[in-house]
Amino acid sequence: MSAYISTQSISTSLRQSVLQLQTDLSNVQTEVSTGNYADIGLTLGNQTGQSVSLQADNAFLQTISVTNSKASARLATTQNSLADLQSSAQSMLETLVGSNGATTDAATVQSTAAADLSSLISTLNATLNGDHLFAGINTSSAPITDYNSPAAPNKASVDAAFSSAFGMPQMSAGVSGISGGAMQSFLDTQFAPLFQGANWTSTWSSANDQTLSGQIAPNQTESTSVSANQPAFQQLAQAYTMLSDLGSQNLSQAAYQAVVATARTTLTSAIAGLTNLQASVGQIQSSVSTANNQMSLQMNLLSTQISNLESVNTYEASTRVSELQTQIELSYSLTSQLQQLSLVKFL
Repeated sequence: MSAYISTQSISTSLRQSVLQLQTDLSNVQTEVSTGNYADIGLTLGNQTGQSVSLQADNAFLQTISVTNSKASARLATTQNSLADLQSSAQSMLETLVGSNGATTDAATVQSTAAADLSSLISTLNATLNGDHLFAGINTSSAPITDYNSPAAPNKASVDAAFSSAFGMPQMSAGVSGISGGAMQSFLDTQFAPLFQGANWTSTWSSANDQTLSGQIAPNQTESTSVSANQPAFQQLAQAYTMLSDLGSQNLSQAAYQAVVATARTTLTSAIAGLTNLQASVGQIQSSVSTANNQMSLQMNLLSTQISNLESVNTYEASTRVSELQTQIELSYSLTSQLQQLSLVKFL
């Protein structure tokens, strides 16, 4: 009886040993496949806090890097849009300078200005990944009202101002009687304000002055968008509208020259404003690029520190796997031999 009890005790001990060996084998196999300790807390002990802190810092920098990639795409698209708008404005300015206010070119100028106005509106309403680029923080809504849409408030305000000043619509043949002085007075006192302040935000734009901003580095935040409420955009809309929708083809020479001269001045100012916006966006792009480079270096350093704490020697781990497999096989063999022992065989 005592031999039976002794044999069972040894067999139980071997089974427990096998279970522990199997657990150890699973852990070591995990370490071989991942390159890290299977149980970081158990292995590092009081250094676990340091590892957790390094991991958190690394994850934070990775999050900013992902955000920066989105900001970079938004800034690059914005920069391209500004360049396109500047090119169109420069081309129109050159056309006006070349025509020197001659009414013989009025039809061509009017048609080109109408196309440029539509292009301006389309550009300012552009989206990237579902967000409107020039809407400020109101990214869900198109910021600029289409001048050619039915009952457009911006078109209605221009029509009302012209009718109030001259007692007729823009396309009336009677506009040929408008003097140069009367047209200049209208452009300066009644027309220009339609593209400024509350008039702009009530009839033209629903964009927010507050632009999108983002944390591009742990201690640095930058604006990463441009609002459609910038003066340069208002001036472009003003110049294109006066050239396309103030009855240019029917105006007297003096009145048309007043329109062309005012448009030239307005376009010149708009181009300067676009140049400043491009410079500002370019500076932010440079800041994001610099921040990304610095964070990349920091993440590499953090990864090295984490690896030094958590990584295992894969060669030693592989050797350990082989040793544990051998021990488990030996334990199975001993267990099998013990199960064959009996008192009958002993006698």
